[in-house]
Amino acid sequence: MQLPEEVVRQLLLHFSRLTGRKLASAQDLAALPSRVLLELAHSLPDNFLPALVGMLKGVAPGIFQKLLGEHEEENRDLSQEFFHRYSQIVLEPEETSHYNALFLYLPKETLDDLVLVESRQSFFLRQEIETINEWMWELFGLGPFAAGAQEEAWEVLWSHLLRSRA
Repeated sequence: MQLPEEVVRQLLLHFSRLTGRKLASAQDLAALPSRVLLELAHSLPDNFLPALVGMLKGVAPGIFQKLLGEHEEENRDLSQEFFHRYSQIVLEPEETSHYNALFLYLPKETLDDLVLVESRQSFFLRQEIETINEWMWELFGLGPFAAGAQEEAWEVLWSHLLRSRA
């Protein structure tokens, strides 16, 4: 999302007030620690989230990791809240009827980080088996698993990830 320069300037002023830090550019915003970015996102009304993400995209490498909370346990709730809110805003209504949260909370590009994956185990186990089957099949060609087999699916996933690292 390319924002007009005047809008970016106004947003940076607003974000500076909220964070208590001088933010003169999108790079300054992207350089904030993960927790500060997530707290900023938490404090923003829903209609500001796409602008925040738009300003961060392409500015600095690793911004996706920052929004995931940089794998720090104390950031997990803020990170999950951010991604849930953001997905509710950007997805079209017809898309939300078939929303699979695993694609958002365990995206393929993060699966090489076993610490992150392990931190998402309880979230994974709370999903409907249909959600797990869809995700596992699309990413790995694994499954399907029977109703109530979330633990088995987790074990298969974990074994698959460990084997792929070897």
